[in-house]
Amino acid sequence: MKLNLCVCTALVLAVGAAACTKSSPTRPTDAASVADAATASVKDAATGITITSPTPVTPADGTKFKYTDQPLTLTINNAAATSGTITYSFQVASDSGFSNVVFSKDGVAAGSGTTSLKIDTLAGNKDYFWRARAVAGGATGPYSKARTFNVGPQIVIQPPTLVSPANGAQSGGSSPTFTIQNSSRTGPVGTMVYSFAISNSSAFASILASNVVAEGGGGQTTATVSANLTPNATYYWRVQAIDSTNNVQSQFSDVWSFKYVPFDMRQAQIFDNPPDVGSWPETAHITSVNFTVDAFLVDFDKRDSPDRWPDTPFGDGSLQYTLGLCGNRNGTWMCSAVVQFWYGRDLGASTPPSYVGQNWFYDARWGGLLGYQPQDGETVGIWVGAGNLRGQAYTAASCPRVCERSNVAMVQWHNNDPALYTFTLPGGRTLGLKRH
Repeated sequence: MKLNLCVCTALVLAVGAAACTKSSPTRPTDAASVADAATASVKDAATGITITSPTPVTPADGTKFKYTDQPLTLTINNAAATSGTITYSFQVASDSGFSNVVFSKDGVAAGSGTTSLKIDTLAGNKDYFWRARAVAGGATGPYSKARTFNVGPQIVIQPPTLVSPANGAQSGGSSPTFTIQNSSRTGPVGTMVYSFAISNSSAFASILASNVVAEGGGGQTTATVSANLTPNATYYWRVQAIDSTNNVQSQFSDVWSFKYVPFDMRQAQIFDNPPDVGSWPETAHITSVNFTVDAFLVDFDKRDSPDRWPDTPFGDGSLQYTLGLCGNRNGTWMCSAVVQFWYGRDLGASTPPSYVGQNWFYDARWGGLLGYQPQDGETVGIWVGAGNLRGQAYTAASCPRVCERSNVAMVQWHNNDPALYTFTLPGGRTLGLKRH
């Protein structure tokens, strides 16, 4: 049956009459396309039903949304009809002529006064147009005036890449330290943070401890996670990247295992050094450990500062500090400071990392450290002590001048590949691990 529609400029439902200004084509869909923005209603000649167009409410014309605001909800003020139960059809298109409809929904039941519809997620970084119309008693009303909105670009964050401790390696210290390669991402990300988590299960059925830290510089981020861990037990760690500004998260990283080997220098075995050096005041802080093929360069905050450790007499000259190493051998931490540095001595005087076993711990003076050569990825402790510690038996009680040491910086050993570790200074900046 052909329908004769009359496009009206006003609808007076109380009397069921309309002021008609133009005859529509014979199909309701054509009638809708002919009705212009000012069209208020159409009358179906076959059924006698007059229907108004709904009025868009939200989103307002020209609204800009973040991609993460989706799914969006379209809301209209309800239309009116002289007869029949009203339902609604919604359309969203990528062009103002609605030739490329990207979402549509028919048969939407009317709400009370207004009607809302949650639409599918749309592609980002695009402008869209939307409209709606009413259907009642077999007659189709005119589309509302179209409105436009914009969906911003999608933010995609890849999972971070785990760096250290290596899968299956050890982690020491009072609290384990973990390092990741920062996540790659696309889109306008905001403030990036990383959530580090430890579990006693590879499936992460329970989280033992976690820490959320800001993204570090140099392409990598390091975090310390405080947890009550059992010595020499195996645990698992993973990390998730989070754009805290836009509330966008990556998938979780891979899951790596590590063996927790706690470290307390006061409990470590000391060789060829003052026997109570582990209990000396910790007045300095390691700032960086730089592994190269030719040396590992260790710097600390009291090496060249105004309050630097003083020089102590040594032979015909003086020494400022001694560089030391702690390693875990068969479950026991052992430490010794070996290389003596006078003020201004090049940091590269340590020794090539792959020669520590033969250049540092070459005879029985170093007891359990005799011949000790750390393996790639093994967790070791790096530290320095004031003055000459090598071959000394004095204690803090009989200290000849200054008996102080630095913290013990836990790092993963690198024999033949470069790696730079930088650390948090009290009240200072935080940096991470960076591979060259």
